[in-house]
Amino acid sequence: MTTLYVTVPGAIVRTESGSLSVWIEVQADDGGPDDGPIRRKRLTSIEPHRLETLVLLGQTALTPNAMRLCMAHRITVALLDGGGNLAARVVPPEARTADLRLHQYTLHHTPEERLIRARGVVAAKLHNAAEVLRAVRSNQSNPDIARAIAEVERTAATVADAVTPETLLGIEGNGARQYFAGLRAAFVGDIRFTGRAQRPPPDPANSMLSFGYVLLGNRIAGLLEARGIDPCLGFFHALRPGRPSLALDLLEELRQPVVDRLVLRLCNLRMLKPDMFEADAERPGGVRLTVEGRRTFLEEWEAQLARPLREQGTPSGQRLDVHRLIQRQVDRLVADLRGGEPYRPFRFGG
Repeated sequence: MTTLYVTVPGAIVRTESGSLSVWIEVQADDGGPDDGPIRRKRLTSIEPHRLETLVLLGQTALTPNAMRLCMAHRITVALLDGGGNLAARVVPPEARTADLRLHQYTLHHTPEERLIRARGVVAAKLHNAAEVLRAVRSNQSNPDIARAIAEVERTAATVADAVTPETLLGIEGNGARQYFAGLRAAFVGDIRFTGRAQRPPPDPANSMLSFGYVLLGNRIAGLLEARGIDPCLGFFHALRPGRPSLALDLLEELRQPVVDRLVLRLCNLRMLKPDMFEADAERPGGVRLTVEGRRTFLEEWEAQLARPLREQGTPSGQRLDVHRLIQRQVDRLVADLRGGEPYRPFRFGG
C-alpha cells in the first residue's frame, strides 16, 4: 500500500480501465509558427488496490468518477493548498464502532483520566525531543545543543506535577521552546533555522516543518477514522471545531523522530536549497516549496516513512516503520478505550 502525491499544477486524476491515472494538458509542438493543439498527457497510472492515500496539492483535481473509485477501494483523499496546509480530507464510509466512541465520550467527560493521558503524551514528546537532540550532538559538539538537552530534561521532570491542563500546556510550551533553541544550533547547511514560526511559515525550514506535520497528521487522522475513532476528541489538545485534537495528540510523539529529523537531514546535506522555495501567493508573508522542491521533499518523505524506528526499552532488532508504528499506537489507543492497558505513548529509542 502506498500514497500517491499529485503536485503538478493543472493535473487531473481520472479513471481509466479500472485504474487511477494522472493527466495534464500540454501544448503540442507541430513545427508551425503558432501554438499547436492542446493534448492530454498521462503522467502516471496506478491500480486502486495498491493505493492507501491520494494527496492532491495546490491547483490539482480529480473527477467524480475517480472519487467514487477511491471510496469504493477505501482510499483516503486529502486536499492540500499550495502551501501544504490541509483543506479537506475525504474518508471512505466505515462501519462505526459505537463502543469506541462511547468510551471516548466518557473519557472526555472524566477530566482526571484525560489529564493522566495528556501527561503521558507531553512526557513522551519531551523525551523524544531530548533524544533527537542527543543524536544530533553525537555528530556536533555545539554547547547550545547540550544546554538544550539539559533544559528539556529538567522541564520533562516537572510533567508529573501538572495538576491542571493549563499547567501542562505551559510545561509543554517551555519544553518546545528549549528544544527548538537546540535544534536551531543543529542547522549547518545553506538553509538555517531561527526558531519555530507558523501561520504562515516565513522561511524554508519552517515551511518544511509545517508541511511535514500536515502530512503526518493527515496520515494519523486517517488511521484513527478507519478504526472508527473520533479524531477530534483528544487528551492534551483541547476540543475545538474542525481540529483533529486526538490526531494532534498522537502527532506530538512523532514530530521530532519523523519530521524534524528529516528536515534537518535535507538541510544539512543540502538536498534542498534556498532556490527550491518561493513566496506563498495564498498567504502573504509565507514561504512554500516550489514544484521541484515539493517533488524532492516528497520523495525523501516516503523514504523517511519506510525507515524503522526503535522504541525505548525494546531490542534493536524490533523496529517499526512509521506506518506500522502509527498503526501500533492506534491499537494501543483502542485497547485503552476498551478497558485494557492504559495508552502508552511512543518513546524514541534511536
